[in-house]
Amino acid sequence: MTKKSSRASSSRRSRRAAKTKRRSRSLFIAAIALGLILIVAVGLFSYLSGRKTQDASDITALGKASAPVLVETYEDFLCPHCADFTAELGPILHELADAGLVRWEYKYRVISGTDSVNADLAAECAANQGRFWEYHEELFRRFMAQGKEAVFPKNLKQLAADLNLDTRTFDKCLDTRQPLEKLKKIDSEAAARGVNGTPTIFINGKLYSGARDPDTFRAALEDAAN
Repeated sequence: MTKKSSRASSSRRSRRAAKTKRRSRSLFIAAIALGLILIVAVGLFSYLSGRKTQDASDITALGKASAPVLVETYEDFLCPHCADFTAELGPILHELADAGLVRWEYKYRVISGTDSVNADLAAECAANQGRFWEYHEELFRRFMAQGKEAVFPKNLKQLAADLNLDTRTFDKCLDTRQPLEKLKKIDSEAAARGVNGTPTIFINGKLYSGARDPDTFRAALEDAAN
């Protein structure tokens, strides 16, 4: 083999070696990148797994699941005291939920028979579209202004239209009574818990029997956080 051929052969081997080295470096970098992606993915999965899993009841809940104060209210849309509670104390619950102090879970309790059930079904149908709180507050206002007429099916549907809900979906949900089994379960749980009147309020699992004026109620919630 001549010197020229030897040099050419050596040059090819050097290029191959350099190419192999570059390939190995690329594979190494890719492996590191993949490892970082997996670490981030595992971390994200762990974070999400640690959070409260969303369930059907969350569509009538307000505030973070991690809030230090859990307020559960059992209400009936044909209950004047519930309407008063919503008008007078609802803003405090909204405020403290926004501040991360309170989680408010609204729960149905049927006190007034079929009309109550229809109102609950309508509220749940609105909740399925993410509009429970607007529907809930406006339905109480209309009940106080119109009485039982406010919860007649045609008026429940009109309220959905006035709030710009998807009326086709809402009407089908109400007509077929889609959420009925869920409502029955919540109502049965309320009865088992001794809830026989509305509104009944639990703060961190304890029955609240204090005054329902804004100052006293706010103080009770803030105390429960400590």
